[in-house]
Amino acid sequence: MLCNLTGLVPVVPTTEGSKKRTSDFQHPGLWHSHADLETMRKNALGGVEPWASAYSRFSNDSYSLATYKMQGPHAVISRGAISNYTSFTNDARAAYQNAIMYPHSGYITKDQAHWDRSTTILDAWGTNLTNIIGTDRSLLIGIDGLPFVNAAEIMRWEGGWVEQGASWKGGSGFSIQLYWLFARQSIIIGQANYGVASIMGLLNFAVYLDDVALYNYALYAYKNDLCAGLSANFDQTTGQSAEAGRDQAHVQDGLQWLSMASKVVKNQGYDLFSLDNNLLFKGSEYAAKYNLNGTVPYDPSFYRCEAVLVNGPWANISAENRYIGYQDGRTNPACWGITYYEGLSRGLDIPWTKRAKDLYDGSVEGQTSPTDFMSWADLLFATKAKSGK
Repeated sequence: MLCNLTGLVPVVPTTEGSKKRTSDFQHPGLWHSHADLETMRKNALGGVEPWASAYSRFSNDSYSLATYKMQGPHAVISRGAISNYTSFTNDARAAYQNAIMYPHSGYITKDQAHWDRSTTILDAWGTNLTNIIGTDRSLLIGIDGLPFVNAAEIMRWEGGWVEQGASWKGGSGFSIQLYWLFARQSIIIGQANYGVASIMGLLNFAVYLDDVALYNYALYAYKNDLCAGLSANFDQTTGQSAEAGRDQAHVQDGLQWLSMASKVVKNQGYDLFSLDNNLLFKGSEYAAKYNLNGTVPYDPSFYRCEAVLVNGPWANISAENRYIGYQDGRTNPACWGITYYEGLSRGLDIPWTKRAKDLYDGSVEGQTSPTDFMSWADLLFATKAKSGK
């Protein structure tokens, strides 16, 4: 046995967007559909902005290179009092960014190098990793597991990759590890951002695995979980985050992760971005305005579950980590790009989100390799060409 089991997947009521059978899943269908990848490829190579400039920088990022040197694998990785997971974090990012590079180079030059780099990372970790441990393993699984599974989704459905060890008898490779170590350990959904990380992870893992029960469970939790769902994290009237009294980095984490979860569900044919009267956009506008030094209303009675764990609840909105992008050697999450482009495609007026995105993008210009790979939103998630292009 590879890890402690977390029990059965809870049976939840059917909700709009639920799956009924395995054939309901769309592939590729995590962060990127086939149409998304084609839009990215055609515009990046066709000189259309913002894709072209972003691709020029992305293709030279160290994690995008086929010469990236793998740092793992390891049998056990941990996040908590003892942490050793950065090798997995970096390798997963390289697998994903090389997977993005493969459609761009493969369709044109049939360059096999990016295919090889991405799939050898997937197979190496998939056949050697035996456990994920630590008090914060739900964050490790939910955050760093995502580029890992997104790389696999692209290479499987766009690149024809068959994982090492695949067998009708049951293999010993990537999918086995994804199910037991990643998906099964995400079933217990915690509070606030901990819970959001698990929901986000489960949606991605479930689609890759064609797991109807896991997907429906995670979708229901996104909509209804009273400690980790969308309306538990953002006030429906103002958009205030339940973490707003704690600090602004956690506010931006929540925005990013809920947006990334929503992108998966969108590619599965259902819209979570507009849930609860565009609450995710409202939350983005509230956070952007405050972190751009604007004044926002604050309700101390709206706060996260188990706030006592982090010295809450809080009487006032926090100015801790109140900035956007990179500042004085620190970084806050790249949470603005996906939401901005989704809002743009819907014709929504989200001026503060646009200003936040512009500020974030400006803060990473010239950096060889941004810390947060969601900084590449102009390539990965753009929906419309810039005016005049």
